[in-house]
Amino acid sequence: MKKQRIYCPYCGNPVVHRQMEGKMRDFCMQCANVFYENPLPVASSIVVNENREVLLVKRKNEPYQGMWCLPIGFAEADEEVKDAALRELREEAGIEGKVVRLVDVDTVDNYFYGSLAIVTYEVTHTGGTPAAGDDAVEARFFPVSELPPLAWSSNEKAIRIYVEFYRDTWAMVDSYRQLFPEIDALALGDVAPGAQGQKNFLSNVLVTIIEKNAAEITREWVHEVRSRIPVLSMHAEYLGEMNRKVLKAVRQGLHEHGDSFDSLRFKDNGRDLKRLDIGFPDVLNAMALSRKGIWMHVIRKKILSSPMEIYITLELNNRIIFLYDRIIYHLSSGYME
Repeated sequence: MKKQRIYCPYCGNPVVHRQMEGKMRDFCMQCANVFYENPLPVASSIVVNENREVLLVKRKNEPYQGMWCLPIGFAEADEEVKDAALRELREEAGIEGKVVRLVDVDTVDNYFYGSLAIVTYEVTHTGGTPAAGDDAVEARFFPVSELPPLAWSSNEKAIRIYVEFYRDTWAMVDSYRQLFPEIDALALGDVAPGAQGQKNFLSNVLVTIIEKNAAEITREWVHEVRSRIPVLSMHAEYLGEMNRKVLKAVRQGLHEHGDSFDSLRFKDNGRDLKRLDIGFPDVLNAMALSRKGIWMHVIRKKILSSPMEIYITLELNNRIIFLYDRIIYHLSSGYME
């Protein structure tokens, strides 16, 4: 239980409790000191693993002895609050971490400590194995959807905010896992929340789709070229090889964000197209069908499921247009030599 102030720490005289500035405050009649109750700074961490389980510790001491909570503790004098969060994580749960972002700041009046300002961060696990220490008797991960009752309402609030922050991203990842069960084994990288994280994830998925389905995409493209540009039918085998090369270059360009992929090598293809007496307008039409073929394949596979994904895909399409423009430029350079 929080102790009440009885004597003035400056003059030693008894303090009185009186209405001041709209609140009941402790006041020393002798030296006229007003004692303001400022919230104590408390730091906590949300650490979630790849299975969407959050790290909790079971409290050893009062208040809320025996209940679960996020790793949490007071920030010390001259200590950054985020550093306090990492220290408490290490002392209570035995793991090292790195702060990713601020999740929530909440002020509460606690029966034991009084007024608290609880600051919660998202933290990535960088080392160590969960093990109880300091003020904890147990430390382990719980599914975010199956948490035990938590000691601090601020912890529950922060976890709700965290889950909401990741909800769309997790839903998108789950939809891809259903379509591609092998996705867990793919090097798709970390999926951060928000539009940029989803954009990076979709870009990585698109790279993987092109890589795994290049032969099928090319077969579909050759079939359309034969149908729409019959004069190119006699060169279908060569064009099929060239399109696989185009898809590989696009995949590389997406992976490297379009900055350094090798489009110069398409000059040789441009020379071959000239030697085969293929009209360059037909080449341009074929390249337009090649770019269209990527998205037609994506649509047929029913990969896009939400307005956000479609919106992000429009941005990816701008990158793909840029990559095709570079390829076409070098095709034409080789063709004109």
